[in-house]
Amino acid sequence: MLSRMVQVADGGSLAPAPVAVRANDTSAELWSWLHLLNRRKAMIIGCGLIAVALMAVIIAQQTPLYKASARIMLDTRTFKVVSTEAALSGVDTLNMGAIQSELEVIKSDFLIARVVDKLGLANLPDFNGTKPPGFIDRSLAPLRELWSAGIAKLLAPIASGPPEAAEPAKASSAEENDPRRLAAIGAVASHLSVTLLGRTFVIVVTVESPDGTMSAKIANAIADAYLSDQIESKNEANKKATDWLEQRLAELRRNLQAAEEAVAAYRRDKGLAGSPEGNVSTQTLSDLNTKYTAARGRRVEKEARLVALSKASLNPSELANIAEVAGNTTLAALRIQDVELSRKLAELSGRLGENHPRLVQVRNELNAVRARFLSETQRITLAVRAELDAAKAEEDELKEMVDKASVVSGTATQYEAELKQLEREAQSNRTLYESFLTRYKELRQQQDIQRADARILSYASPSYTPSSPNYKTGLLTAFVIGCMLGMAGAVAAEKLDRVFRSAAQIEEATGVNVLGMIPEVKGARSVRASVVGQILDNTASPAAEAVRAVFTAITLGSLDRPPKVVAITSSTPGEGKTTFVASMGGLLTKMNASRRVLIVDLDLRQASMSAALGLSDRGGTIDEYLMGMRSLDECIRRHDLSGVDYICARPNTPNAPEILESHAMKSALATFADRYDLVILDGPPVMAVSDARIIARLADYTVFVVQWAKTPREVVKAAISALLPVTSHVGIVINRVNLAKHARYGYGDHSDYSSRYQGYYGDELEEAPKPSRRPSLKVAK
Repeated sequence: MLSRMVQVADGGSLAPAPVAVRANDTSAELWSWLHLLNRRKAMIIGCGLIAVALMAVIIAQQTPLYKASARIMLDTRTFKVVSTEAALSGVDTLNMGAIQSELEVIKSDFLIARVVDKLGLANLPDFNGTKPPGFIDRSLAPLRELWSAGIAKLLAPIASGPPEAAEPAKASSAEENDPRRLAAIGAVASHLSVTLLGRTFVIVVTVESPDGTMSAKIANAIADAYLSDQIESKNEANKKATDWLEQRLAELRRNLQAAEEAVAAYRRDKGLAGSPEGNVSTQTLSDLNTKYTAARGRRVEKEARLVALSKASLNPSELANIAEVAGNTTLAALRIQDVELSRKLAELSGRLGENHPRLVQVRNELNAVRARFLSETQRITLAVRAELDAAKAEEDELKEMVDKASVVSGTATQYEAELKQLEREAQSNRTLYESFLTRYKELRQQQDIQRADARILSYASPSYTPSSPNYKTGLLTAFVIGCMLGMAGAVAAEKLDRVFRSAAQIEEATGVNVLGMIPEVKGARSVRASVVGQILDNTASPAAEAVRAVFTAITLGSLDRPPKVVAITSSTPGEGKTTFVASMGGLLTKMNASRRVLIVDLDLRQASMSAALGLSDRGGTIDEYLMGMRSLDECIRRHDLSGVDYICARPNTPNAPEILESHAMKSALATFADRYDLVILDGPPVMAVSDARIIARLADYTVFVVQWAKTPREVVKAAISALLPVTSHVGIVINRVNLAKHARYGYGDHSDYSSRYQGYYGDELEEAPKPSRRPSLKVAK
């Protein structure tokens, strides 16, 4: 704490020392919120209890409701006709949209109306709206009327055009428009809950009503009505499908009969009835086409062989690739002779001359072999050409036969194609007719075996324990909501708080350092003498320690020249400045008998120092001394309990500012400073009169007293702004701090040690000897 109050040279005002280590902002903010909730816990809990009380009143006015549940399991039919899915298919349990649609069917007004009519709910007051309203409903009735009459119309959207002419509605029966029946349907629908049980296909139908037995009846009736509605829907779909199929079968029967008659008439008209001519002509033409194709293939093959032989005759080396040449033994022997003679000719040409007889003989033999080879090849070519001529003749003959057969069977083929087209149409009509006939028979058989796509898993049982209102949940919810509103109110109250509750707040708002925080002394606040007496009697109390800490801060602020004249003031009356003056002067004198302290009451308007010291006789006053009416010794008195000297003032002293600004006042203060170690001036409030600024200018140091959690911030800032132009030696003391409440804020400032170590002061007080036996302290000068 002393590090925060060390002052710069020349006794200037205390300035906040820079913080070496900054705490984590997030942690500090969290702790600030926790402390806010702690110090406002009475408000928060109070709001919660009020909400609980209101909820208890509301619950007491509500009618108990009893809940009953029936369970239905969706089960698609296992014996469906193969071709009738569109008309008789069950619920698709793999499609969540289809399952949700079934839930909406159960909650539909149509199904609920059946239950209302079956159970006669329109005649029961609990359902038809004839039951007298409760206290809360009667209380809220004016608000509902106001809403329906005015506010709802104002909020309704404006029509963009003229209203359309309403279509004439169908005449409804009196029973369907019965208000009691409609009210009963709405009552059941509002207390009906249809949900899917987890990830299963089980539907839970839950109904609430003032009667547990009636709740079970309604739930079971809704389950039965749902199954009956499914069967009725299937029967209706079956009937519609059967009627449609009957009409379609009659039409298909007529079409089939007409098609078969057309086939028979065509056979009869074209002479095809029982005659196989068409089939024989077609078969003959097909065989001739096959033979003609084969003959043309052989002709093409012969032409290819002939062309190959013609090309090979020009190049004898290629004759070996021809099949006829390669398979001829004569040509093979000739090729061998040709090769042997060619080899021998080559050998002799290298050794003998060109006209040598042997060489000429070999050359002649080679030419003879080749001539024979060529003639044999021509013979083969002529044979192939003959085969080609035969193939062409066969092809021409077959082509002529095909042409003749085509002419003969052309007409029969056309008749046959037209007949087949008529037969196909008749067969298509016959197939379609048989398919629809099969479906029709299946639907007729299904009319007597229809069943629902669901079954009742369990019926609802009557309930004898009310499910609503839930007292525990309702009260707990009300308490939580009330506490949340209380928290909001606490935050609002904290934000709107315009008083100071910590030293940091004052230092941030004024820029002046706080010397200390004086705890509130328990006792009668209005009796100053009682408070001063408790501090002087218990010198080890937190209040006494705080007063001594303030004086220590003032002294350490100017170590080179400690202030001897200290003025005490405040912003407004009633902040405890006079009590603080009397306590500090008396405590400093009592704790050190060698220290001479003088208290001068300069509050010439109120003059309450005598009341703070518990005196009945003021004696000489300061104005009498300044005017020379009494001597200094006649005006100075001594307090018996503490030994401090004091000079009182006279209330409503005239011309107070002139007295304080006089040379006599300055001379008197100089005299007081010479005779005493410390002179404490009790000045008036700054905002009340201008005397406080005059006194602050005369003093070496000014202490500004602020009452904790009472003095408005704007008033404190205005008073400090008025003092700072007069003197720069100003320190602030926060007075009457409630330690229990201040501990909830968790500011950790000057009074934090007082709230944390109250037991320490108590122990010290118990172990200390009695004041009458303690020797006085002597401080060397």
